[in-house]
Order: sequence, then C-alpha cells, then structure tokens
Amino acid sequence: MTAVIYVDPQAVHPVINGEWHRLTDVLTPGQAFTTLCGISDTATFKPLSERRARGIPRQCDSCDVVYRRDKGIPLQKERISTDGTRRQAKAGHEDDSARNVRR
Repeated sequence: MTAVIYVDPQAVHPVINGEWHRLTDVLTPGQAFTTLCGISDTATFKPLSERRARGIPRQCDSCDVVYRRDKGIPLQKERISTDGTRRQAKAGHEDDSARNVRR
C-alpha cells in the first residue's frame, strides 16, 4: 500500500533567495520546476519549522503580478491611491476597497 498526501498546488510556495513564488503544478522531490515569474529550479522539501531560519520570506512581486492578472484581481498599486485610500473596486471585485477604507 502507498500513502497518498493530497496537496493543493496553490498552497505550495517555494522560497528562492528569500522570496516565495507561485507554482502551476504539484511537485515531487528532485523535480525541476518553473515559477510564474520564470525562475527554474529543483524541488527539495524541508520541515515547515525551518522555513524562517534565514528570515521571513517575502512574496515575489513578479509572481504576484502574473497571478493577479491571470485571476482578474487588480494589482496592489491599482487598488491603493497615492493618498493612502483604497480605490473603488472594479466590477466583479467586491471587497473592502469599495468602501474607500484608509489603511
């Protein structure tokens, strides 16, 4: 019998040079992959407890742009105006930006 662990590929974020990236498929150890921003590498797995050993990883801005455009989500810079208030949400994107909440 083989144990199966089901993984949501949207929840797997490889960390490369301190930035976490988004993937399009589930990985296996040693498998080559390419992130949404175009970085290619090989998958290795470590315990979650080691994730912050070298500092807290931050999101890759390029992966975020590709992900948001693919999903029809406004980019961060499009949602926040220069005075710090949130801009009106586009049709079909109902969130707190429609209330013009100051952050």
